[in-house]
Amino acid sequence: MHPEVVQDEPGDCPKCGMHLEPREKHISAERNHDAMSHEESSFMSMIDVTKDLPRSSDDLQMEWIEAPFGPFFPGLPSALKLVFTLDGDTVANVSAGSFVDEVKLLDPIPMHAGCFVKHFIKIHLMSPVSARLLLCQVVEKIADISIEPGSRKARIGALEQERIASHLNWLVLFGQQTGFTWLEQKAASLQLQIKDANFSQTVGLRSELENFIQRIQNTPLLKPRTSGIGTLPVDGDYCGVVARSAGATNDVRTKDEVYHSLGFKVIRHEEGDAWARLQIRLDEILQSFSLIEKAGDIGLPDLIALDELNGEAESSIETPRGEAVLKLAFEKGFVTEIDYTSPSTRHLKLIETLTYQQELGDALVSVGSLDISPWEIHQ
Repeated sequence: MHPEVVQDEPGDCPKCGMHLEPREKHISAERNHDAMSHEESSFMSMIDVTKDLPRSSDDLQMEWIEAPFGPFFPGLPSALKLVFTLDGDTVANVSAGSFVDEVKLLDPIPMHAGCFVKHFIKIHLMSPVSARLLLCQVVEKIADISIEPGSRKARIGALEQERIASHLNWLVLFGQQTGFTWLEQKAASLQLQIKDANFSQTVGLRSELENFIQRIQNTPLLKPRTSGIGTLPVDGDYCGVVARSAGATNDVRTKDEVYHSLGFKVIRHEEGDAWARLQIRLDEILQSFSLIEKAGDIGLPDLIALDELNGEAESSIETPRGEAVLKLAFEKGFVTEIDYTSPSTRHLKLIETLTYQQELGDALVSVGSLDISPWEIHQ
C-alpha cells in the first residue's frame, strides 16, 4: 500500500501496520504483468491476418474456399465436374470438366468400321439418334448414296423426337434446380413416354405437352429469377440453343431442303440469358411436334455394308444441343482417321465466363442453362 516504505528485514509498515512483503515477490509479479501485457499486445490485427490473401471485387481480402459440385448435384448433369473457388458467396474462379473416363474415339488405329460404329453410338448416351444419323451421312457421302425423300423425312421425324426427349430431360434438371417438384416429375414422365414412342404415340402426346408448356410459362417468379442470368458475351464460339438465345441464326437444319419443305424456321431470342434459353427449348418442343406430323413417320436408317469402304468425308447435324461435326477417313473397311467436334465441348469453355464474379445461385443457374452433356466431352 505504501511502496516508499522499504527496510532490510521483515516487519510491519509504520504508516498502516500491514505486514511488509518481500521485494523479490513484488518484482516477479511485475514481470508477469509485463509479460502478459506484451503477449496481449502481440495479437495480430485483421489487416495482418489477411495481408497475404487475394482481394475480392470490393477490395476486401478474405479467405477463399474451393467448393465441388458434382458428380451428382441436383439441377446439374450427372458426371459434370464443377469446382468453384468461392469468395464468400461469389465465384472467384471455376474449374469444369467431366467425371466420365476419357474415351478415345479411335482405339485401336485403324479400327474396323463395324466396331467403330457401335463404339461411337455407345459413347453418345445422351443423343444416340443424332450420332447414328451423323455416321450415316458421312458414310453415304463416301459411297455416293442418295436417300429418297420419304426416308429422309422419317429420319427428320426420329431426330426431332430425340430433340423433344432431350429438351424434356433438361427440364427435369431445371425443375430440380428451381425447386418446382411438379415440373421435374411431369417432365420426367413425358420424357419416358416419348423417348421410344412410335409415330402415332408421339403425335398423341402433343396436347399434353402444350398444356405442360403453358403452365411453365405462367409460373410466377420464373422469369424474374432467370432473366439477366448467364448473359452471353457478344462474341463467342456458340451453337445450338445457346447461340440462338443471343440472336444467332446458325442452325444446320437451314441447309436441308427437306426441312425447308416441312416449313422449318429458326427460333431465336435476343437476350442471351437463361430465360431466353428456356423459352427457345419450350418453343422448339412444339416446333418439333409440327415437323414430326408433317414428316409423317419416325424411322432410323440402316448403315450400308462397310467392309470395302474407301475414302473420306465430313458431315454435320443439328443435335438437341447444337451442331456436331464429324470427319472420317476409311481404308478397306477400316477407320483410319477421325475429327469430331461436339457442342458440349465448345460450350464447356463458357462456364468460366458466365460464372465469374456471380453469386453462387446465379452461377449454378447459368451452368445449368447451357445443357452440357459430360458424355460428349471426351475429345
